[in-house]
Amino acid sequence: MPLPPPNSGVFWKSYEIGTPTFQLTPVEKPDMSPFLVHMTGKNQILHILKGENASEELGKGQGFLRAAVPEHSASTYTAKVVCFTESPTFALDFFRYRSFPRWKTDQRFGLGFDKTNLVSREVRPAIYAGSDLTKQIIYLYNHIQENQISEDGNLNDRLTDLLESTYRLLFPLLEDEPRQGYMWEREWRATNESGFIFSHEDIRIICCPQEEEGSIRDILGTAANGIQFIRAWREYDDVTRFLKRQQQTWRECDERLSQVEMEDQKIQQIRELIEQYQIAKNSLMSYQEFITRFDSDKEKIERELHEITQKIDGLQTQLTELEKNEDAKKKEKGSS
Repeated sequence: MPLPPPNSGVFWKSYEIGTPTFQLTPVEKPDMSPFLVHMTGKNQILHILKGENASEELGKGQGFLRAAVPEHSASTYTAKVVCFTESPTFALDFFRYRSFPRWKTDQRFGLGFDKTNLVSREVRPAIYAGSDLTKQIIYLYNHIQENQISEDGNLNDRLTDLLESTYRLLFPLLEDEPRQGYMWEREWRATNESGFIFSHEDIRIICCPQEEEGSIRDILGTAANGIQFIRAWREYDDVTRFLKRQQQTWRECDERLSQVEMEDQKIQQIRELIEQYQIAKNSLMSYQEFITRFDSDKEKIERELHEITQKIDGLQTQLTELEKNEDAKKKEKGSS
């Protein structure tokens, strides 16, 4: 049930979404994801999981993501980073439709990590800055490599740290370009130029075609048991993940309730448990309303698809007829 306006007789607490930001799922907010995903190609995913190209010897069960200068960066930008996206899983296939290089490298493959875990490892959102600001930051960053900004040593160190941190997360907004840049990637970065080492146990989801899953599982070993494999990005079940997390909260409330003996405390615990169930119920009902909207669009889309298909068929017939006539004229002209 959607949240009614104030003065409607409902308790706001029954609708409150108190999930920590990095754990929000599309059930609670459709444009959010609890994952950071590194998208890649068929061959690359195997090299990554094997830990190839790492600058140091890796332990068993570790993988490696190589750092590189992001595509479409300014020509004077040289920072090497590892890129992830926070786009919800159902939206990730958009990348192949938007970017020819991503389609060309067959980026139906990817590794999804827990966002909270990667934040604890200093992975941060990219900073999308306007073209002029991007140039200024790059200029100042290059300037401090050989020059002091201030004679005050403490201030100079702080400014240097600030520019270093900002520079590695910087990406131009490209607001004056015809396609207006790449904010749609919703990019996050690990900024260590030596790359990003991870444990196979850190992976939460892997997207790959079914025929490739076996070779990936061979590399992962028992770590594969804790990973959800999906065939396409749209397959991931956000509702199941949401309910699993809620069930943990419910179990904790049930355990506290079973340990309470005082009646007044038991009353309070039951109220809290009802509230938690009510929050989950309202979140699911809101999500249900959201996806129901797509059902109402389905008939419109099917009707439009039918009409467009008819138009294409009609134009194709017309084109074929014109091409035949054109060929006949050429042959007639050649024989005369």
